[in-house]
Amino acid sequence: MATAKKLDPGKWKRAVAKARAKMGGKHSARAMQLAVKYYKQMGGRYGGAKKKTSLSRWSKQKWKWSGGKKKGVYLPSKKISRLKSTSSGRSKLRQAAAKKRAATRAGKQYSRHGLAAGTSKRKRKR
Repeated sequence: MATAKKLDPGKWKRAVAKARAKMGGKHSARAMQLAVKYYKQMGGRYGGAKKKTSLSRWSKQKWKWSGGKKKGVYLPSKKISRLKSTSSGRSKLRQAAAKKRAATRAGKQYSRHGLAAGTSKRKRKR
């Protein structure tokens, strides 16, 4: 199934530019999620069937930072609560936050901290 077609490409370009500017100029799933919000606010419409994607699933979840305001790792609230309920989970959160800090200091946008496992439907090689 194809993605629903944006019926106003000009509005979409403006929405993407606005979202990227708000997200630090970088392309990310969150920036595109925000672009969709802005596109709809501008009166942008879609044609065709809506495709179920990870982004549509993520949009329904409540996401937050594990360590408060922009500290730690950014994960679904339920996952953070589940991890914080055990000592091994709290340890994993601390380790992930350290990896994220190190990657950020090195100028990287993403870090492989291991806690996002299971949030993607991508097929893994066995």
